[in-house]
Amino acid sequence: MDPAALLRTLQVALGIGMVIFVHEAGHFLAARWCGVRVEVFSLGFGPPLLSFRRGSTTYQLALVPFGGYVRMAGEGALPGTTPAPDELGAKSVGARFFVYSGGVLMNLVFALVAFPVAYSFGVPITRPVIGTPVPGGGAWAAGIPAGSELLEVGGSPLRDFEDLVAAVALNGARAVEVTYRSPEGAVRTTRVDPDRDDDLGFYRIGVRVGSDPEGRLLVAEEGPASQAGLRAGDRLQRVVGMPATLTLAEQLSLAVELEQPLVLEVLDEEGDLRQVTLEPSWSEVPERLLFGVGPAGATIVAVRPRGVAQGLGLRAGDRLLACGPRPIHAARDLRGALLTEGPMTELQVERDGEVLSIALPASLDDRALLSSDLELPAEMESARVWVDPRGAASRAGLPSGATLLELDGVPVTRWEEIQARCGRAVQAGASLTVLARAPGAKEPATWTLTAAPAQARDLGFDLAPPDGVYRTEGLAAALLEGVRASGRFLVHTGLTLKRMATQEVSTKNLGGIITISRVSYRVSSMGWTKLLFFLCILSVNLAFLNVLPIPVLDGGHLFFLLVERLKGSPVSARTLGYSQMVGMVLIVTLMVYVTYNDLLRWIGS
Repeated sequence: MDPAALLRTLQVALGIGMVIFVHEAGHFLAARWCGVRVEVFSLGFGPPLLSFRRGSTTYQLALVPFGGYVRMAGEGALPGTTPAPDELGAKSVGARFFVYSGGVLMNLVFALVAFPVAYSFGVPITRPVIGTPVPGGGAWAAGIPAGSELLEVGGSPLRDFEDLVAAVALNGARAVEVTYRSPEGAVRTTRVDPDRDDDLGFYRIGVRVGSDPEGRLLVAEEGPASQAGLRAGDRLQRVVGMPATLTLAEQLSLAVELEQPLVLEVLDEEGDLRQVTLEPSWSEVPERLLFGVGPAGATIVAVRPRGVAQGLGLRAGDRLLACGPRPIHAARDLRGALLTEGPMTELQVERDGEVLSIALPASLDDRALLSSDLELPAEMESARVWVDPRGAASRAGLPSGATLLELDGVPVTRWEEIQARCGRAVQAGASLTVLARAPGAKEPATWTLTAAPAQARDLGFDLAPPDGVYRTEGLAAALLEGVRASGRFLVHTGLTLKRMATQEVSTKNLGGIITISRVSYRVSSMGWTKLLFFLCILSVNLAFLNVLPIPVLDGGHLFFLLVERLKGSPVSARTLGYSQMVGMVLIVTLMVYVTYNDLLRWIGS
């Protein structure tokens, strides 16, 4: 492990240990304040790795790093026994309530102190600037353009893209008001209907992180971009020849897709405007063998309201056949045909068995909007394929739009079956015999495909992400923001549990110590203030979860103390024993479940 990684690992271990220490220190200090003798102060559970005794207390670092505990004299004593003066049972209900709530209080105090510190120095954020909305998603249907910066969701201001994800997920299935600033600078508010992402287990509005609105470039040393004259600090203004209605990221993506030389207009740090030309260059990725086929998808599932496509009369259910002389088998074919200068004057579609011709707009900008107005998903239930023009299947002569019938003599009817057989052939290092019917052909034909290395293009530069720093000015503003942040994350934690109870957020999003450690390690790369910010969130969550009325947790003890106050006597030993047993089973079950989730994420990453 390199020194930087070792330092980050140490920071994470100390940070998580500090949050646990703060919680247990709260119980310890509250107990000492109330005159209760503390027998053990432990970070972690199980056999002690390190320990020492000072006064009447043993301090230890234990083997299992899942939290910690403070064992107080007389804790767990049976009702009816006479406690010693320095034992917990000898204290009043109010004093015991304070002792058991000490950990929660200290976690909140930690957040209230540490949040302002982080905000004063500046917390790195990812500004909620979005890329191209996912076709068919809520933001796409609402007409939010790529490159917009989202300002508010449901009336709550956004500072970080992660705030957006949380706000939408915790809003559940209900429509949400989104305020955004368009790339042109106009501020608008629109209503967005979220969609549930079954893979992630929560609701989303179909947006991804975009790029820096200023067009800052990240240029690799000794790469093609550097050799062509691009420099760190250059800002991309446009890709010459690409529609101006597209974002910079979309212009780059389209130029690469069309395999055109990139003519970039950039502004350097001195304010001088110049053009840099990059020639297309491809390299093979030997460890990634592919047959070069994918699922076709030329049937319109949705048309964006109030867009260019709707104005042309396109409808859901239309199947795209051709754009000018070029056949359309997938969304990529449509983009390439629409945005290539040439005789593309009409779009042919099949509707209810009839072939229609639709005149295309002459403006390249309008055509760019048209290409993003249609949802053309992959046809997963079909065996029709799109063929990569640079892939192995294309070199073997298999035409795009062909319908596969058999692979090595085994019938196939769905993309999933095709994908599985292709994967097995790659693993076995074998060629694949394909029986397929080409578009327009009456009889099927046979092709033999041999997997070839994937093709990768290294431009030597990328657009910088929309990074920023959120900083408050002055102590009062930092303290106020700390209070707001603590309250906001308490509300978020409560809403998370509520949405899980209503199944609007999947419980598979629960994470344990492995996930906490991995997230902590990731955020530590963004600086110590980001790690401190995350530890504050962790501390607030720990406070909330510990106050839940579950036996074994602090909240369970607090609940029984409230019952004792109301009825005038402690709960019976039998009730206490059974409840503690149930609480322990719940906690152990939860620990096993979140660890299982952690391992699935770890294996899948």
